[in-house]
Formats: sequence, structure tokens, C-alpha cells
Amino acid sequence: MNRIKLLPENLINQIAAGEVIERPASVVKELVENSIDAGALRIEAEISNEGRNIRVSDNGSGIHKDDIVLAFSRHATSKITKENDLWGISTLGFRGEALASIISVAKVSCTTKTKDSETGVRVECQDSEVKTSPAGCAVGTIMEVKDLFYNTPVRLKFLKKSQTEYSNIIEVMQGIAISNPSVAINLIHKGNSSLKTTGSGDFGIAISEVYSKDLIRELAKVSKEDKTEGIKIQGYTSNPDFTRSNKKAIYTFVNGRNVKCPVLIKAVDTAFKDFIPSGRYPFVVLNLVIQGEQVDVNVHPSKRELRYTNPNLVFNFTYSSIRSALENTPSQAKIYPVRPVFKETNSFEPAVFSGQNSKYEAKTHALAPDSVNFSEMREQIEKSIDFYKPEQKRITDLEFEEKNAEKPKIIGQYLNTYILLETSEGLTIIDQHIAHERTLYDRLKSSKEVASQLLLTSDVIELEPSDVSLLLESRETLEKYGYCIEPVSEREIIFKQVPQMLAGKHPEKIINELIEAVKSSIDSIEDNILASTACHASVKAGEKLSIWQMEELVINWQKTIFPKTCPHGRKICHLIPIKELAGFFGRFED
Repeated sequence: MNRIKLLPENLINQIAAGEVIERPASVVKELVENSIDAGALRIEAEISNEGRNIRVSDNGSGIHKDDIVLAFSRHATSKITKENDLWGISTLGFRGEALASIISVAKVSCTTKTKDSETGVRVECQDSEVKTSPAGCAVGTIMEVKDLFYNTPVRLKFLKKSQTEYSNIIEVMQGIAISNPSVAINLIHKGNSSLKTTGSGDFGIAISEVYSKDLIRELAKVSKEDKTEGIKIQGYTSNPDFTRSNKKAIYTFVNGRNVKCPVLIKAVDTAFKDFIPSGRYPFVVLNLVIQGEQVDVNVHPSKRELRYTNPNLVFNFTYSSIRSALENTPSQAKIYPVRPVFKETNSFEPAVFSGQNSKYEAKTHALAPDSVNFSEMREQIEKSIDFYKPEQKRITDLEFEEKNAEKPKIIGQYLNTYILLETSEGLTIIDQHIAHERTLYDRLKSSKEVASQLLLTSDVIELEPSDVSLLLESRETLEKYGYCIEPVSEREIIFKQVPQMLAGKHPEKIINELIEAVKSSIDSIEDNILASTACHASVKAGEKLSIWQMEELVINWQKTIFPKTCPHGRKICHLIPIKELAGFFGRFED
């Protein structure tokens, strides 16, 4: 057996670099975070040579010339001095490992100057050796990394395609730019700026600059503080009808540090679970501000993992903050009647559409009154959209508006599935089943007890023995939500009671969904059972409704807290704006 001996310094640094410097994006992250810790308000990162050459310049405080060699040594830092400092870290870096790790796997040069120094200093680093010389430069620091992993061919071999590596760099820079809105960030690749922010200091503006100006319109502001617990959260979350196919757009920061936090991610998932479809994810930016003694960031060299002294507090606080933001999100266009006023004229004149909050003017070709039979046209339109005439004597339009000013303006029902609604913003198409499902689900959620209906007769349902056993184990939970199940044999059960709103339905049709619900995690069982109940109790697609039934359905749906999506995440309505309709028919705004 070989004798134990101390490893060479460069080899030690290369081993340590394996934990800190995984890829080019890791280098960018460490260097840019150092710039932010140095108080920089402008940072520029330039990438070349397939991500293996990286140049980061800033206007920060710089590194003192007497400290420059020490800065590239392991465990050398200006950010902590004693053990207790680990519980009050306010900087992004603190371990003193990044620069030492980088110079062990790349050729590095650094030019830096502090404001109280007459001249700057330049250092050249290779194979963990540092050489210094005087240099003229502005206050700040320029770090240049070349030939990353030149001396570790195995690490070089495992790098992905250059575009993949650059995509990782962009993700890192996006997170840094969003979490530091007061810092102007510029990412350059092949001579072009891929990401650029102005350092406005505004969270929302930074998001708009990183993504697009239109995105901010889809977001609800998150802002909550608990001074007693010393915790607050700020950020943005997308509306339930604005989702993405992956979690890359969920940014979680703790005290400004970009972290992978399972507690925060779980809070986001739970807050959205009955609003968006499976496999879709919201756009979320959250910065949790918490007292230093309540969080430990010294878990992993990458500093992206952490622990809380009270994770339940963090989860509940984050969850309630997101739900509150979603509840305060404006819902669809107002449903009250808005009647377009058309001018019939022999000249090319504008016809004015007047509404409660909007005015739209469009030019239209003249229609000679004697060339069109408007009564016949109206009759054909009503037939085509299956317009329901009430049995009572029909009242005039004026009487309708005066007596029913708060009622939705129902145009009719299409395919016995979609309700057509006239709003101040345009034509709204509502899926009757999904809208009713959201109403019933919210009603069930808000009820302390679910009324049940005793069944005098019930079909025997045959199941797998394991499913029968699972249902019987969950009898107490199911009874809480109106279901009473009795076993007939090891493979058969019957329903003795069902929720009252399912009276007349066939509960055996939902048995598979109930089985899946009780198989789900503890925190999801209730929502899954209620969603299944609401789905089967709601009006179905293809079911003919009277005009009054449609009005009641729409009014009740609009009163729900989250009218955009059903409990399964499907969108409830679609708006075709007035301008879009007018544009299609060649009407143009004055």
C-alpha cells in the first residue's frame, strides 16, 4: 500500500475546482458575482472560443494591489472573518475558493485598480502560479480567462456543444440580471449583445429587459412582509393562463442569491396545482428576504443549496404570497352588455363602437338600407348560433338594458358547448363545462361540509383487490367529501352515499378518478377529490342551455376567485378583441 502524502497545491486546486467550476457558465457566475460584491454598477461579460474564453469587466471597487496575490489563494476572502459570520452572509461569495479553482484549470489574467491607488496592477496566473506587474487602468477589475480546462482533458471532453454551453451562460446571466436590477448587465457573444439591462433598479423593468416588454403584462406582482417573523418576499408570478413547458423560467432568490430551493419550488407548484395543466409551469420570479440566522447558505461549494431553521414558515409564507397575488389578478373583460352602434350611411364614414371603458371607431363601406333585409339577416344569424328565445314575452332591447344592466350580454350557444358573450373588449367564447366546473370546485373548497345524498340502489362496481383495499383505507377521507363506500367482496364495492350535486349521476363513472385521488400525495388528495366531483357534476359539453341558464352560469363563474382556468388547468374562455374582428373585415381605426 502506498504511503500517505500531501498532494501538490495545483492538484488540490484542480480537485476543488471540480466542485465549483463545472462548465463555462460556472466561471461566468463566479466572476460576475465577485463584481457585484465589489459594488459594480456596470458589468460586461464577453464569451468567445466556444465558451472557453471569458472576459468580465466591471466598475467596482477593484482589488488592492497588496491583496492581489492573496486573492488567488484558496480560502482567502474579504467577506467573512470569523465563524459567526457564516450566519449573517450578505455577499454572493464568501468561501474564497472560486479564483483559486479557476486558475488551476485555465490561463487567467487580472487587471485591477482601487480609487485610492495611483496605478493599477496586472497579474498573470497559470497552473496556480501568480505573477504581478504594474498597469494603467480605470477603477474596477478586468478578469480574462483563456483556454478553460486546457490542462484537464477529461473535463474538456465532457463539455457539451458550444451552443448548449452558451445557453447555460445565458441562463446564469438572466438570473443575475433579474436579481440585481440596479446593475447594468451586458452579455456579448460573437460581437453582439445577447442580454442587456440598464440597471434601472426596478424589478419589473429588469424582467422586461431580460425577456420582453410584453411579458410584464402577463405577470401579477408578489409582495408580502411579516415583520414579526422577519421575513418578506417580492417578485412576480404569471397568470394561470400564461405557462411554459419547463421550469427554467422559475427564478428563486434568497437574499438576492440565485438558489435551487426545493421549499420555494414546492410552494410555487402547490400554489398553481389546480390552475394549470400537468406538464405546464408558470413564469415566476421570487426574492425571499430572510434574517441571516434563519438560513444556512454554507451547504455546498456552488452556494446554490441552502437550509432553513424553519422550512414550514418559508413554505407557508411563499405559498400564501403567491395565492394572494393570483387572487388580486384582474380577471376577464367585464361581462356587462355593450351594444355597438352602427351608422347606416351612403358615404364612407366611421361607425362608432361605444363601450364602458373603451371607444373604437372603424370605417365601413356604406350599406344602402333598401339593399339588405336586416330582419332576415338577424333571423339567419340567430338560427346559425342557436340563439335561445325565452318562453316569456320578448322585451325590447331598451327595456332589457334598463332592467338587466348587470346581466351578461349573451349572444347565444354554439354547438351546445360554447357560450358566446358580448363584452366591452370584444367577443368572449366560454366553455360552459369548464366554467361551471370552476364554479362548483370553488364552492366545494369554500364549504366546510359537503352535503351527501343517500342512494337507495347502486350498481356493484368490480375493481382490482388492491384498489378496493385502498378505497376502504381512505373511507374516512372520502366520507368527509360526501362519498360512502361499502365492500361487497374483495373485488367489489357499492356506493351508499355520494355528494348531493352528483345525485342522478352515475358515480361508478368517477371511481377511477377517486382511486387516483387517494393515491396522490397527502396535500393533493382533497383538491383531486373535489376537482373530480366538480367535473362530473358540472354541465357537459353538448348540453343545451336556455338563455337564463347561460346567464346564471356566466354570472356565477365570474364571481369565482380564479376565473381564468379550471381546477385541471384548462383555459375557460377566449377573447377575440374588437380590433381583431374589425381588422379581419377590413375596418380600420381612425
